[in-house]
Amino acid sequence: MINKRLKNILLPFFPGAAVLILMQSGVIHKLFNIKLLQLPLPFDIAKAICGNMDKILLNAGTTMSLAVAGLILGALLGYSLAVFVTLMPNAGYGALFIMTMVNSIPIVALAPLMNRWFSDAVLAKLAVIIIAASGAMAVNAFRGLNDIPKSLLELMNINAASKFYIFIKLRIPSSLPSVFTGLKICVPAAMLATIISEFFSSETTGLGYMIKYTLKVGNQKQIGWAYIVAVSIFSILLYSIICMAERKMLKWHTSQNSAQK
Repeated sequence: MINKRLKNILLPFFPGAAVLILMQSGVIHKLFNIKLLQLPLPFDIAKAICGNMDKILLNAGTTMSLAVAGLILGALLGYSLAVFVTLMPNAGYGALFIMTMVNSIPIVALAPLMNRWFSDAVLAKLAVIIIAASGAMAVNAFRGLNDIPKSLLELMNINAASKFYIFIKLRIPSSLPSVFTGLKICVPAAMLATIISEFFSSETTGLGYMIKYTLKVGNQKQIGWAYIVAVSIFSILLYSIICMAERKMLKWHTSQNSAQK
């Protein structure tokens, strides 16, 4: 069991390490004709991260607090819509269709639009993140609430269970695996929406703004890439937290039992 877990950790590590070695040696730059101003060496990016750790953490606090808040609110909005469609399908399908249409709007176009709708910069960014995170959650939660074996529904009906009891005891627990799937899909969507909304925001804080600012300056390309790497690291951390919560809360589900074998 320990050897298998060790392999699961080490095997994905080696391809990434190989890419970093090729980048540091300059092979990738020569192969794809990339200049150092476009993509600095990994060692230079690491030095920039260490030298600007205080600024990175300060701006990461602004970005991550906004991303987490938007992710939670978007997930709640998406799940609420899925519940509404499940309970009132005739009226709900129209709302689900509208949300899907809104969610298909490119974030690059949505962020400037929200800046015009909301005078407060934080609310504008939060609106973009909520829209980006709600669509995937609505679709996945709706599938989880309704993708239930007919035998279980028939058993509940035979025992004269009310619709409310069926919803609480059967539909909601059955939707949890799909909810976590939706959350894992929403993490990169929420982070992308946060960074892009900070690009267009009037505020001068956040990882997105610092990426835009530092990449414009000729002698700060390494610092710009340091902020890009920071975004990736914090995204992975947020994704990992959701995965750990899924393992804790869904020990009873077959997907977790098969993953532990």
